[in-house]
Amino acid sequence: MKSVSAQGIWFTLVGGAAAAMHFLCLVVLVQYAHFLPVLADPLAFLCAFVISFTGHYYLTFSLTRHTWFQALWRWLFSSITGFMINQILFMAGIHWFGNQAYWWLWFIVTLIVTVLSFILGKFWAFNEKAHNETSND
Repeated sequence: MKSVSAQGIWFTLVGGAAAAMHFLCLVVLVQYAHFLPVLADPLAFLCAFVISFTGHYYLTFSLTRHTWFQALWRWLFSSITGFMINQILFMAGIHWFGNQAYWWLWFIVTLIVTVLSFILGKFWAFNEKAHNETSND
């Protein structure tokens, strides 16, 4: 079994790369394409998802027994769940503090959702149990 500390390091590195892509896309869409932050954020999420899934599948949770396709759908569900929580908190923050606060709100909300993402990834999306030991896929 891969050690939790190694998984934590990979999760942090891959998540950091995905978060950087998410933030970069968000800023470009808001500052240069003049999207509203709450509309730019879902598009930025999709860009980051590619980095997130690929990195977590091959690095963070490389011992998964799920096929690439099974893990993709599970991680997509996990990521969308996290993103929905993220978006609700982000929109509430924008409502309370205004569009100009989008960048620091994004950081705070991302930190809150990160723990949930790790738990869903480790124990469900990339579960290391043998395929026949898992519940219905």
